[in-house]
Amino acid sequence: MLKTRVLVAVVALPIVIALVALGDWPFAVAVFAALLLGGDEYVRLLRQSEFRPPEWLILALITLAFGAAWFDRPEWHEPGLVLLLIAALFYAVWKMEHGSPRPVLDAALAVFGGTYLGWLGSRLLAVRLLDDGAYWTLFLYFCVIISDSAAYFIGRQFGRHKMSPRVSPKKSWEGYAASVVSGLLVGMLGAVALDIDGLTVGHGAVIGLSIGVLGTLGDLGISAIKRQAGAKDSSRLIPGHGGILDRTDSVLIAATVGYYYIVWFVT
Repeated sequence: MLKTRVLVAVVALPIVIALVALGDWPFAVAVFAALLLGGDEYVRLLRQSEFRPPEWLILALITLAFGAAWFDRPEWHEPGLVLLLIAALFYAVWKMEHGSPRPVLDAALAVFGGTYLGWLGSRLLAVRLLDDGAYWTLFLYFCVIISDSAAYFIGRQFGRHKMSPRVSPKKSWEGYAASVVSGLLVGMLGAVALDIDGLTVGHGAVIGLSIGVLGTLGDLGISAIKRQAGAKDSSRLIPGHGGILDRTDSVLIAATVGYYYIVWFVT
């Protein structure tokens, strides 16, 4: 399993870097496709249990958030969300009239999944659209890679104290500590190595530390969904890594935290 994970990572990393460097529509299409696949995985996961969230609602929410970011039209968010919530209410009433046992809960799960993937995922595109966006995106991505890798290897070797045994039995406080420390260090080193206007060592430290601290929350959130559905991975799309949700859980948190820190405190 470990060899497969490493091999896939070695192959995928240059592709990711190339897409980030290209930017524009190739990067946008890749991110949009990943988010839609993640939405489909989310639906399939929940349908392994008793839930039946409407996939159209999830994909519509993702498309709304992504379109608002790509076309730089943040004013689309509020009316679009209102219309989709009204559509969700109609769906719940219709399904209940036709015998569905829990349509309101199914609609709520769809709203959660679509908002989570769409709004957080669109921040990844928003980071790339910033000035020096390619550097910022790579900086955030490598903070995630290093902190996740440190958590995995340190936790595997030295993990003794379970962090959340009911949600993710293999996660340990030792691995989490490694994630936090490595996030801090790679953030500082990235600030020194990359020529990004406004990225000081202090800013790099805060961003890296935030990713190390909060990235695990994204991982645990997806793990909670998988446990509720009785699944180990969100899918088998990526050999050794699981599915899109498994690979983007920390990335979505990092993109969101990074984007707002950059626009509020750096640029």
